[in-house]
Amino acid sequence: PERADVVVAGAGLGGLSCAALLARAGRRVVVLEKNRRPGGYAATFESRGHRFDIATQALGGCEPEGPVRRLLRDVGAEAAVRFLPCEPARVYFFEDGQAPYVQHGSWTAQMRALAARFPEHRALLEACYGVFSGLLDELTRVGLEGRRDVPFGFSRRYPLLARYGKASVRDFLEEREVPAALGRLLTARAGYCLLPPERLSLVGFACTEMTYGHGAWMVAGGVARLVSALADALRRHGGRLLAGRAAAAILTRDGRTRGVRTRDGAVVEAPAVVAAAAAGPALTRWLDDPGLLPAGYRRKLARLRPSGSYFVAYYSVPEEAVADLWPNMEIHGRGPAEPSVFYVLVPSLVDREAAPEGRHCLCLSVPLEGGARPSAGERRALRARVEGALVARFPSLAGRLEPLFELGPDHLALMTANPGGAAYGWDQIPEQAGIYRLNLKTPVPGLYLAGHWTMPGGGIAGVMTSGRLAARAILEEMA
Repeated sequence: PERADVVVAGAGLGGLSCAALLARAGRRVVVLEKNRRPGGYAATFESRGHRFDIATQALGGCEPEGPVRRLLRDVGAEAAVRFLPCEPARVYFFEDGQAPYVQHGSWTAQMRALAARFPEHRALLEACYGVFSGLLDELTRVGLEGRRDVPFGFSRRYPLLARYGKASVRDFLEEREVPAALGRLLTARAGYCLLPPERLSLVGFACTEMTYGHGAWMVAGGVARLVSALADALRRHGGRLLAGRAAAAILTRDGRTRGVRTRDGAVVEAPAVVAAAAAGPALTRWLDDPGLLPAGYRRKLARLRPSGSYFVAYYSVPEEAVADLWPNMEIHGRGPAEPSVFYVLVPSLVDREAAPEGRHCLCLSVPLEGGARPSAGERRALRARVEGALVARFPSLAGRLEPLFELGPDHLALMTANPGGAAYGWDQIPEQAGIYRLNLKTPVPGLYLAGHWTMPGGGIAGVMTSGRLAARAILEEMA
């Protein structure tokens, strides 16, 4: 059998980030990927000259000192990726028909704008952003240090997580007595997490909000270039990426990991294994001795529920038809005939080379509850509803939407093997977010997790951060 220091099962951005950092540190790394194409949801697709990032929208954490850019720098790949600012970060059209809310890409600019709109609540805004920033910082430290069950030690070391770890966004707004009109704008980005404020974890929201605190970005040439940069860095530092080689079993001996067996029967031996794929199947089906997981851990796995998914339709539109549109929009339905909320992305307004001259790319995304599997007929009906709602807002698009292709949860599940095409790993309700998400260190010695099923959570910046945290934990263990 082949021998390595670390086997990474899954070549999404979490697995590739972890693997590239480990290879850069001189470890022998083998990455197994079931698909011929690495990257998971970070995929770019072209149709009739139109280029789409088919399962991602704008990215956070791509500013010069952000987690995405820093990781690329650390593996020597920063020059391979160019990030384009998406400003404003998003424009919101609420159902009340009032002027749209323009959300800035910088949280300081956003806070100034909100303070100008609600001058009597400037101190409240500053306090709220202080909590959001502090929660992200504490959660990152927990990921590095591990949760220490010392009496009163956790609450002293991580006071915000101790106070708000089980709080929803709505709980926080009510505790701080945030006026409803201000609260809706302050937490507008809750939609990124596929949950309403009354169900969404405050910790999950805070991590998302602060990740976008220095701008929303797109990758010039498509998000697949980010995947290629990490894969090239892995190989350049001596690591191996085996595409089309699916992991089938995590092998153990004497209570700890000893490697991975692939679906075709090959074995890669290694003292450390990173499951950078859907955590539920990896821990319940791949592990050759499930009894190594304590009963409480297995019960927790059984309780955890995946996040919702999306239906996404992709179009070509004439250049003049998008003159009144912004690159990234969230639109709330104005009646039962319209979806309650949907998202509009015009990526070629940011990266003009994404569409042919005289044309633009346009994506319509509708969030779906976890487990939803719309049939072809249901998808056609949903597409007609969302197209009608879009044209009602922007009459310039009437008769100008030229369909190219569409994706539903089943298609997204094929890309990643995420149950139900889950967009963000586990649903980010309070019981499944922050310190209640699976820790990157599993109870099986030598077995780690990376990706949006572990801390800090969903989204590209969160996934890549999980890869960094897993790599650091492995290097400390091997030191």
